Amino acid sequence: MGIDSYNPTVRARLANASKTRVLSLKESALHRIPEDVKALQTLKHLDLSINYLLVIPEYIGSMSHLKQLNLSQNQLESLPLELGFLPCLEVFNVSQNKLTDLPDLSKCVALKTVDFTENQFTTFPEGICQCPNIETCIFTENRIEVLPDQIHSLRAISLILNKNRLTSLNTVNLLRCERLRAVNVDDNQLNCDEIEQFVSKAPREIRISFERNVSKIHTTDLLEMGNDSSKSKSVASSARKLIGQPGPSTSTVNKHLEMATKSRILQLKGTGLKKIPDEIEQLAEVLRNLELSENKIREIPLFIGQFTQLKQLHLSNNCLELLPDEIGSMKKLEILNLAGNKIKSLPDTIVGCTDLRTIDVSSNCFEMFPVAIISCLQLDLLNLNGNQIETLPDEVSELKVIELSLSQNRLKSLNPANLTKAQRLRTLRVDENCLEKSEFTRELLESSIISVIAYDGNRFQLKEFQDLPGYDAYQERFTATKRKI
Repeated sequence: MGIDSYNPTVRARLANASKTRVLSLKESALHRIPEDVKALQTLKHLDLSINYLLVIPEYIGSMSHLKQLNLSQNQLESLPLELGFLPCLEVFNVSQNKLTDLPDLSKCVALKTVDFTENQFTTFPEGICQCPNIETCIFTENRIEVLPDQIHSLRAISLILNKNRLTSLNTVNLLRCERLRAVNVDDNQLNCDEIEQFVSKAPREIRISFERNVSKIHTTDLLEMGNDSSKSKSVASSARKLIGQPGPSTSTVNKHLEMATKSRILQLKGTGLKKIPDEIEQLAEVLRNLELSENKIREIPLFIGQFTQLKQLHLSNNCLELLPDEIGSMKKLEILNLAGNKIKSLPDTIVGCTDLRTIDVSSNCFEMFPVAIISCLQLDLLNLNGNQIETLPDEVSELKVIELSLSQNRLKSLNPANLTKAQRLRTLRVDENCLEKSEFTRELLESSIISVIAYDGNRFQLKEFQDLPGYDAYQERFTATKRKI
């Protein structure tokens, strides 16, 4: 495809890149890299993140001036060998792909930071150990079980391996890393002996975080290791420093609980909570607003169903993967915010939340439209942005929402015949998907009551949308809505 085949934003950025030497095609719904990029050999910054790329062309490896390359949030399963020949590359981000291996990066002599978060590595790529100026290596959320003997050659200052499957640190070789100053191995499968060995032998300047590997009893043992020898005292002191605080202190929680009995609002946002405190249960009949966003909470306790007076529940940016059925007992709940978690579906019992007005489940892991929501008859706003949904079910005809947001998904079909029948739908946001113009049928544009459609970043251009049969009828509704505003 030539430059004229892409939407206006992509065309403009491609046209300016030769002057600025910076090209950002982030969130452009790309399935392949535009051929015009090949001519931009002087680029210094190239951002292709949040697209649908399956392949990176070999010519990227000839961009000898490139300093930053961002390929995160695509569908990449492999990288071309040529990427290992970028002499000026300093920052390389391929997080949230499907990689299991890397090309040899030893000739990327300027490389300082690599981010391989959320891929499918089962072994630590030994080639990284040969990068002479590497400083930060991030391998969060992979499947690495052990570190290779070659790890002793790693030049990194910071090594982040949390949320893997590590059963061994290969302490003998890891401690031979001359520049290593920080190690994060939280959420692995390391036992007490493995951690104890590393802590006792590591020099003081190396900081290690190892939460959620060993049980409390083992952690206590680690803290109380021998009090007689100076070496043991040093280890105990180091362990206390490294374990850190798991969350807010009991006194802090109690203070918030006391305030909540009067205000009916409990605010524990961003307090480092790893679980919802059991003490909150005593406020079940009092609370109207529960704010637990930006923590590290992994599950919602079953007693949440007792909060029958709650109107707002905020749990965004946590580590939730599912909701308990008990959520349906919250009859007065009006706002449910679950954005930025790892949820794939909603329980059928959510229909029991009969007063629900707003649901935000953006930036989760939905691959299918949550049909259970369709039975929520009072729902005004449904935010499903940033998921992986490809099509809409026939049941969408019964959807009662006023605004439906589905931007940054993988939509290939709108099921327009049924979407047209949605009786209250006024605003539809489907930016940055994989939609063809044919999905916006005459029936949808003429017969529905949708008055605002956001459609940038799909597989057609603005002019093509304006030429569609039925566009004039839609434009009349759109203009009338703007006049009211």
